[in-house]
Amino acid sequence: MLTRLELTNFAIVDNLKLDLSPGLNVLTGETGAGKSILIDALSILIGGRAETSWIRTGSESSLIQGLFSDGTESAARRISANGRNTARLDGELVSVSELAERLGNLVVIHGQHASQTLQSSSEQRKLLDRLLSDKDQNKLEHYRKTYAAYQRICKELDELREATRERARRIDILQFQVTEINAAKLKKDELETLKGLLETLRFAEKITSNASKAVNVLNSADVNAVDLIAEAVKDLELAGRYNKTVESLANDLREALSSVSAVAGEVESFLGDFEADPKQLELLENRMALIETLQRKYGESVESILKYRDEAQEELNILTNADANMEALEKEQGELLESLKSLANDLSNARKKVAKKLSDAVTKEIKPLGMGNAVFQVSVGKNETLSPHGQDDITFLFSANLGEELALLSDVASGGELSRVMLGLNVVTGSDVPILAFDEVDAGIGGKTARAVGGLLKQLAKDHQVLVVTHLPQVAAFADAQFYVEKKEMDKRTVTRVMRLEPHERELELARMLSGSTSDAAIANARELISEAQS
Repeated sequence: MLTRLELTNFAIVDNLKLDLSPGLNVLTGETGAGKSILIDALSILIGGRAETSWIRTGSESSLIQGLFSDGTESAARRISANGRNTARLDGELVSVSELAERLGNLVVIHGQHASQTLQSSSEQRKLLDRLLSDKDQNKLEHYRKTYAAYQRICKELDELREATRERARRIDILQFQVTEINAAKLKKDELETLKGLLETLRFAEKITSNASKAVNVLNSADVNAVDLIAEAVKDLELAGRYNKTVESLANDLREALSSVSAVAGEVESFLGDFEADPKQLELLENRMALIETLQRKYGESVESILKYRDEAQEELNILTNADANMEALEKEQGELLESLKSLANDLSNARKKVAKKLSDAVTKEIKPLGMGNAVFQVSVGKNETLSPHGQDDITFLFSANLGEELALLSDVASGGELSRVMLGLNVVTGSDVPILAFDEVDAGIGGKTARAVGGLLKQLAKDHQVLVVTHLPQVAAFADAQFYVEKKEMDKRTVTRVMRLEPHERELELARMLSGSTSDAAIANARELISEAQS
């Protein structure tokens, strides 16, 4: 609920704090005191148009703040003379649209603004749909989900059809790339091996020359390493007969001789097998060039090239199967469309049934509200286009006087009639919005009719917080909390003040509203009116 409404430098209000109560809150006071200013401020607070004309004369800005107890703790709108208006939710700056979206779920204002709801076909449909049975509500939810699936498939098909030429071009590119990579027959570990072979073949002459020199030094020359070491081994062995240390060194040298002989043999064997084939070098260089070309196109390593190939193949599979996918989607689209048409037809029949009930119920509710000859009717027309909510155009029709033809409610009803029709609609259909404000609900009525309006407002206030501006004591008598709005002159300026009335003050205010005086008879009459309303 709205627990407090604060205004600073708004219209003729300098500073005002209005602490509201649950149930029915009624604002009364002399004509022109500023009762409707509070409703105007509330309208701006929940996202209405904010104009600089609302700024109190002599001030740079106006501030409207509201405190809530329904999830949104606070909201504020500041109107600045320089045009830099701001909106806040729970202290954080937000756009006006964000503010309106959040508070639109908390507050709705009926009166001069009621036609905004009544001109909206979607809002009228929402009110009508509140009367659908649980079974039909489930059917409506099923329709909405089916419609969402249908729209999704339509979008996919549109994208596929629009991309036909692009798809063909992409398929050609992917096929070329996959074929090019596959033709190379890459192996994950071949690059390092290839680099080693190329290194060997490119320096084959140096390898052969230096290895041959080594073999010659080791065991082929007239004076070579093997022969010299062998002689040294013999000399150490002779000396070692007489000394253990030398004997040990002779053994070590003998092993070294064996290693040198083995290395010499392996080098000779390598030279015997080694071939520096120019054709082999050319083949390897061509292979390396191919891999480097693929690296420039598809990735820095063989692994990344092969990964690109796999991804391209996957995309290619999807694109080449697009026609089959399109056929499947078109089939599913047709099935969903038939299902939607069937569900829409069922919803139309269900809405026509509850439309009759709503028409009769609202007509019954508004007749005691000063519209004894009024007729309210809900028209359910068929639209050729499917919408997210069915195939129905919902229109509220109205006739205020006997013999007049039904016409669009928003076109023929006065502001007061619109407000009272909305009151009747809210009573019949209920409302998901917890806070309801009525400004012109008692315009042009009085006496018995006013009591009927007050009774409906009281009924609505059982499940909602209701804020009403009224000049009728018969309406004010039903209040759970009554506030008196007055104008005062202070420091040569006119200001608006609001005072919450205590029980005895309510009696005095209602007496004034009834007869213009606070005589004993008027007070007794007011006391009786309050007693009857509260009982």
